[in-house]
Amino acid sequence: EQGYSYLTVAEQLVSGPRSEADFLAYCLTDTRMGRTVRDPDLAQVGVAHAPAADGDLFWTAVWARPLTPHGLAAVASDVVALTNAERTAAGLRPLAGDPGLTVAAQAHSDDMVALGFYSHTSPDGRQPWDRAAAAGCAHRGIGENIACGQRSAAEVVRGWMDSPGHRANILKPDFTHIGIGLRGGGEMATYWTQLFGASG
Repeated sequence: EQGYSYLTVAEQLVSGPRSEADFLAYCLTDTRMGRTVRDPDLAQVGVAHAPAADGDLFWTAVWARPLTPHGLAAVASDVVALTNAERTAAGLRPLAGDPGLTVAAQAHSDDMVALGFYSHTSPDGRQPWDRAAAAGCAHRGIGENIACGQRSAAEVVRGWMDSPGHRANILKPDFTHIGIGLRGGGEMATYWTQLFGASG
C-alpha cells in the first residue's frame, strides 16, 4: 500500500524494549527473530514504535529485499537451478530457460497480486496454455506450478517437490523449457509461477 515493491518480506512485533538497541538485542536472543535479523536475503528495514496506554512501547520492524530487475533475475535463476537439480537427480534432462514462458509466468504472478486471486485460471478465464500462447510460445505442451507465501527459491522448490502434482510437473520427461515469475504483495506476500513447455 505504501508503494514498496519487494522480493521477500518479514515482520517482527515486540513490546517492552525502551530503545532501538534494546529492541535489536531482544530480537537477537530469540531464535526465530534472530534468523530474520541475520537473513542475507533481507537488505532493508523500517522500524517504528508507539507508546501504549500503560506506558509500554510497541515495536514493529519490517524487513525486506527490494524488487529490482537484477534481484528478480537472480531468484528466478535459483529456482531454475534447483528445479534442474531435481531433474538431474531423477535422470532427466535439465530444462532450458525460455523468454516467452518467463513473460507469461511473470505476468501471472503480477496478476495474482494485482487482482487478488490465487489460481491457475485467471479471472478472465485464461488457462496456462492461453497465457503462454499470448506471450508467443509455440510449445506443444504446457504445465504450470504456482505457490504463495514462500520466502526463497529453496523453500518454494521444496514445497513443490513435496506435493505430488507439482512434483510430477517438475519431473515430467516431456518438458524441455521453463519460465519463472515472482511478485511480492497481496494477502500471502509472495506469489510464484513456474511455467513449463514441451518442444517438438
